[in-house]
Amino acid sequence: MAQQIRRVLVWSGWLRFTHGIVVFAVLLMLATGWLIGHSPTVAEDALEVHYLGASLLLFAIAVRGFLGFFGKGAERFEHMLPRAAELPAIRASLLFYLSLGKAPLPNWFSHNPLWKALYLLLWLALLALAFTGWLMSGRPILFGIYLPHFHGGLATLVAVWVAAHVYCVILQDVKGDNADVSAMLNGNRYFTIDKAGLVKPDVPQVSIKLDDIDPSKRR
Repeated sequence: MAQQIRRVLVWSGWLRFTHGIVVFAVLLMLATGWLIGHSPTVAEDALEVHYLGASLLLFAIAVRGFLGFFGKGAERFEHMLPRAAELPAIRASLLFYLSLGKAPLPNWFSHNPLWKALYLLLWLALLALAFTGWLMSGRPILFGIYLPHFHGGLATLVAVWVAAHVYCVILQDVKGDNADVSAMLNGNRYFTIDKAGLVKPDVPQVSIKLDDIDPSKRR
C-alpha cells in the first residue's frame, strides 16, 4: 500500500525549553531529596541544591503557564483536555502499553490522549510540591497533615510518574512511527499518510471514436 511520510513541527522551541528545564529540575530535586532523607552527612549541601532545583522548577512552571494561556497550537492548555471522542484512542494506548507494544498504537497529533489528564495531574503535583516545600520549614503541620511526610509521598508519586513516562515514550519510539523521543529535541513528529485514502480529483473520462481519427471514414 502506497504511503507518504510527513515531518510536521509540533513542539515549539519554548515548549521544548520548559520541558527540558522541568526534567532537569525534577530529577535534581528527586536526587537531592533522597540525599536529604538518607544521607545526613551531605543533607545540608543537598538542601541548598534542592532549593536551586525548586527555583528552576517554578521558573519553568511560570513560563509553561504563560504558554498554556497565551501560546499557540500545542502550547495551549486546551489541547491537554481529554475529549469524549478520544476514548477509543485512550483504550488503544493503554492496551499498547500493557501489551509491550504488540497491540497497535493509535495516532494523535500532539499529546497522547491517555496522557493528557496525567500531564495536568503532574503540573498540579509539582505545584503542590513547591508549595509544601516552601511551607513546611516554618509550619510542618497544616490541617492535621504532617507536611514532610506528604511532601515525600507526593515526590515518590512523581518519581513513579516519571519512570512510567520514560517507559511509554521509549516504547512509542521503538514500536511507533512518530519519533517521539527526537521530537522533544527538534520539535518535529512524523506522520504516515495512506496515499490510497487521499482524496483524488475526479478526472473526466474521454473517449475517441475511430471515425474522429480517420478522415476517409468521415462523410
